[in-house]
Amino acid sequence: MEQLSVNQGNGQSTGYILYETVITGGGVLNSDGHVKDRGQVFLDDKYIGVLDDAHQRLILHNDHHKEFLTLRILVENQGRLASGTSMNQERKGLTGNIYLNSSPLRKFKIYSLEMQNKFIQRKIPNIWKPSFLHAEGPAFFLALLRVGSQPKDTFMSLRGWTKGVVFINGQNLGRYWNLGPQETLYLPGPWLKPGLNEIIVFEEFKSALLIYFSNVSQLGSCPARTRPPAAQGGRGRCPHRPRSREVQEGEPSETVSRAAPAALPTVGPPGCAAQTPRGPGPRLSWRRVFCVLFLPLVSSSFAPPAKHRNNFIFEHRKLHPNPRRFDWSHLTPCQLKNRSRGIQTEERAGRNPYFTLEGHEFLILGGSVHYFRVPRASWRDRLLKLRACGFNTVATYVPWNLHEPQRGTFDFSRNLDLEAFILLAEEVGLWVILRLGPYICSEMDLGGLPSWLLQDPTSQLRTTNRSFVNAVNKYFDHLIPRVAPLQYHRGGPIIAVQVENEYGSFYKDTAYMPYLLQALLQRGIGGLLLTADSTEEVTRGHTEGVLATINMKGFKVDSFKHLYKLQSHKPILIMEFWVGWFDTWGSDHKVMGVNEVEKSVSEFIRFGISFNVYMFHGGTNFGFMNGATSFEKHRGVTTSYDYDAVLTEAGDYTTKYFALRNLFESILVRPLPPLPSPTPKTVYPSLKLSHYLPLWEALPYLQRPVTSNVPLNMENLPINNGNGQSFGFALYEMTICSGGRLYANAQDEAQVFLNETSLGILTDVYQDIDIPPITECQLLRILVENQGRVNFSWKIQNQRKGLIGPVTLDKIPLSRFTIYSLELKMTFFKKLRSAAWRPLRGPTSSPAFHLGTLMAGSSPQDTFLQLPGWKHGCVFINGHNLGRYWNIGPQEALYLPGSWLQPGTNEIVLFEKEKSSSDIYSTDIRRWVVPGPDSILH
Repeated sequence: MEQLSVNQGNGQSTGYILYETVITGGGVLNSDGHVKDRGQVFLDDKYIGVLDDAHQRLILHNDHHKEFLTLRILVENQGRLASGTSMNQERKGLTGNIYLNSSPLRKFKIYSLEMQNKFIQRKIPNIWKPSFLHAEGPAFFLALLRVGSQPKDTFMSLRGWTKGVVFINGQNLGRYWNLGPQETLYLPGPWLKPGLNEIIVFEEFKSALLIYFSNVSQLGSCPARTRPPAAQGGRGRCPHRPRSREVQEGEPSETVSRAAPAALPTVGPPGCAAQTPRGPGPRLSWRRVFCVLFLPLVSSSFAPPAKHRNNFIFEHRKLHPNPRRFDWSHLTPCQLKNRSRGIQTEERAGRNPYFTLEGHEFLILGGSVHYFRVPRASWRDRLLKLRACGFNTVATYVPWNLHEPQRGTFDFSRNLDLEAFILLAEEVGLWVILRLGPYICSEMDLGGLPSWLLQDPTSQLRTTNRSFVNAVNKYFDHLIPRVAPLQYHRGGPIIAVQVENEYGSFYKDTAYMPYLLQALLQRGIGGLLLTADSTEEVTRGHTEGVLATINMKGFKVDSFKHLYKLQSHKPILIMEFWVGWFDTWGSDHKVMGVNEVEKSVSEFIRFGISFNVYMFHGGTNFGFMNGATSFEKHRGVTTSYDYDAVLTEAGDYTTKYFALRNLFESILVRPLPPLPSPTPKTVYPSLKLSHYLPLWEALPYLQRPVTSNVPLNMENLPINNGNGQSFGFALYEMTICSGGRLYANAQDEAQVFLNETSLGILTDVYQDIDIPPITECQLLRILVENQGRVNFSWKIQNQRKGLIGPVTLDKIPLSRFTIYSLELKMTFFKKLRSAAWRPLRGPTSSPAFHLGTLMAGSSPQDTFLQLPGWKHGCVFINGHNLGRYWNIGPQEALYLPGSWLQPGTNEIVLFEKEKSSSDIYSTDIRRWVVPGPDSILH
């Protein structure tokens, strides 16, 4: 503080100081003792914890939906030493480096919060907003106190508040803190003036709604501690102090009353009001806080000035609780035969805007189920469970890459029969929200875009680039005629269609979203059209003429601020309410507590907010459909898309399911449908694999290899009718006649072999490896695995796989490559049956296929496969790709649907990349690596 260039070069003496910088990822934040005296840490306005002398480390979690994160540290000077030899070291603020993952943070923007009289009295009425609920700080709260003609001394009590500072008519009354012992602040009568007096409270943590006044000082007691609850990560009051009770009428010490949310007489800045005192005699009463100003909103009043202040200004709309019970039994697809209006929005005085269906008030209670992640034989079971839980709508994405694997070749059969899924939802009694894309994210490879789009170096994904929109138009020409007849106004169950997905986080072309909207309208899509974006990016992703919706992981009033600014007269729809999260290989298994989910859903219902649970049932990333993240490093999404959802990956009930069912039962007049029977599981006898085939001996059974003078990435291999390779592995062979330092840009992971001897692994991070000296020319082999293309952010533009660019040996480019495509499709495994398999007598340590038999009996049932001792590879059942396994976790077992098995003998093949075992075990319980504390979602 002392070195800030403020106050004519004299620095800052007292108060707070806010440090702000931008980071690209999470990790360990270490203050190294340089926070003086106490600093609150925020990541994109989310409270993380407190740093002080006793607590110098915090964990910052990544937000996988954002490229950049804003780190803020609000440091309080709690007072300098008044005596002793340490007075010379009493500098405040950040007194040295702050480290993230051992690297010092730089480029701080610093705001001086001295909170002097001239700042407190500054008129900024346009950005105060009404406060109707308890709010999280740091924030300024405004109230007006009406005093008679002869102001007298009093004491102010802030019960329910946590920690902060109070200002009376611009004068700093002092600090309060609920850890005690002081419970009231002395307010001298001379500081008050007859009539209206302005009270501003700067609350660091959690506010209350009332301020109390008394004619008796209260110096309570609180058991000694070294740290308040807030400093330990919580933000509440002192846990050992009894809660303040309402003082009954006639008690002499003070007068209190519960504030009602009704409008108050307007006095002072627009939107703020005063309340006439209640209670007899000269005693002062409670005062309701009716305006709030969050700290980021007023940072422009500090030095240096913040940019884009208008981006933070919004009018806060009051949310009215809705205690009604609903009867939607006649509002189901099968019941509604006479249709005219569909989903509409209405607004009436005194209540929140709401949806109607055929004129009846309607709350969309949606749950996401992706048909392409669920075996077709299980569709009915999952949808019946959705209906029995109390939901009235199912939402699903539509993956372009699976439906058009090659240009002009479309697949809407078997597990990709979209029309059959929609009609089944209608039969079960569910409405449908269709999320068409073309981009869907959904932790799918390339966000659901076909990889052949990457062949054209001039194409710009998710823009109006001619190459991209031409491909979109041809896809829509085939897709839309399939789903348009299933829309509500044509007698079908589709009540809403989403335009693209989360474009606000991409936002490369302002013409793109309007173009897509017109593309849908021209092909017959109508009714309720939506966009979906994060709470912070909703204004960028929205396009005129559609309803903006938002994605979020929990109910917070402040999360709606940008949505209110965009469309304050429309009902709220949470398109994705995240009840869990996806997993990536090598990370902790992510979970979210049932209480947090139940609390948010209760608030949504209470305020008439429609929502879609993401995911109700996550399912499985069968085969190679998974996407990836790329923050600190590339991480593929696991085969399981369990998502800690309401139903498990295998369709089993969870505590979240029963909590939500009980909640929905409480708001519905009619009883819910009976619960479907649990999905049976079984344990098959352990499998001992009998034969194996080294990869090198399987090469003749692949399609003819490609020869090229330079390495070709997967997408540009001249195979699949010119569409390249989308998934799997690629093997590059070349002849070398000397050793040296090998360089290759391998995406995503490559094993390097000299003939059949393993030399090591290349990744997107480690791109060099030593080749030992050799005396004669030998075969260099590089086996590259595509572990999933990034599915989010601008990085999708550069997701080519295989070897990218030149391969050099001692900086000399290598040439004459023979390239094998290992897509591992069913046709390959049919050919492989005629190969000369070797008996398996022990573990193998090179890439190989391993063959065994699973006996399923007469009625196959679901199970899970465990592979102890195996390291990294894929499992195939009767030629179907079950998905990847990897011993780095967190997933420890693969879900095997009973519908994939046939009675009696089933062929099982494992492609193991590194080190095999000989046994596979069946279990009826899904298994994850035990999650650590960092895996709990908050």
